[in-house]
Amino acid sequence: MMKSRTLFFIAIGLLILGIALFTFSTRNQEPAQIFPATINRDCTPWDGSAFTVSVQVSDGRIIDISIWQSPDFIFPKTFSFPDETGQVGNVMVRSNNGEYEILSGEARFERVSVGEVVEGRFNFTSERGEAFQGQFIAEWGNVIAMCG
Repeated sequence: MMKSRTLFFIAIGLLILGIALFTFSTRNQEPAQIFPATINRDCTPWDGSAFTVSVQVSDGRIIDISIWQSPDFIFPKTFSFPDETGQVGNVMVRSNNGEYEILSGEARFERVSVGEVVEGRFNFTSERGEAFQGQFIAEWGNVIAMCG
């Protein structure tokens, strides 16, 4: 009886400590900037279904986040880049003069469904060390992808 009561109080203490640490760690974070974006159907290099989110960031530059899977998942998903397997996708920033630079980091999508607004966040770094982070709200575009 005494042993189970002790375990109960330890578990409650750990739960309270976890909540306090979470609250403290998120308290001083500034909200991430929200960028406008467009999402379109795309094709994988092997002609499967995919999608690309184009996020408009500073100086007319655009971050293209290409995910090589069907645009239909209902649970949050995080994708890491570069993709060592060559199966996830890629991410790059393009300048208004047409130059591309590969980025590394993560993109998180809350859910993706064709025709519905897509929300997510990103945290990328360029090869030169420039940081790109924020949130995006993407509306579906009219690009038609003919895969296969």
